[in-house]
Amino acid sequence: MRAFVALEVPGPVLDSLVQFQGEISSTGADVKLVERENLHFTVRFLGEITQAQASQACSKLGMLSPRRTSVEVRGAGAFPTVNRARVVWAGVARENVAVMSSIAADVVSALDGIGERDDRPFQAHITLARVRSPANLRQLGEVLARNPDRAFGTAELTELKLKSSVLTPRGPVYSDVGVFPLK
Repeated sequence: MRAFVALEVPGPVLDSLVQFQGEISSTGADVKLVERENLHFTVRFLGEITQAQASQACSKLGMLSPRRTSVEVRGAGAFPTVNRARVVWAGVARENVAVMSSIAADVVSALDGIGERDDRPFQAHITLARVRSPANLRQLGEVLARNPDRAFGTAELTELKLKSSVLTPRGPVYSDVGVFPLK
């Protein structure tokens, strides 16, 4: 199964993110917007894992005790850069980076040896859209340049989830494999 560990965000923040996705779409850029139900913070992407590895991951995630926390979803940008956007994202306020990085470090450590190796540094973000071609990238870049500190709301993070992802022609379908309440 294709799997990842995620922190989901509550409805009011999702409403703000979806509204911003409308602004992204109105640029005419060739993007694939992430469906509302699929918006989340990816803590660790595992890639293809076996059922045995998923069980092992659930066991290890169940032993963690990250604290419940609230983070301000703030700012918009793109990977690798606004001018060469491939992925459009929303981030977290500077004061929340440390807590998100701490949760991610605990998860990465606990799941060492399970799934794909990823040496990229963790950056707390919610993927809003994937860019399919360079069409209208300048307009997209202008919208992102106007919103580096845009406030999307405060998200109370209450659960860490191991999720599976089934790729379909209409987009990925996510389902919960394991749910781990934050303390």
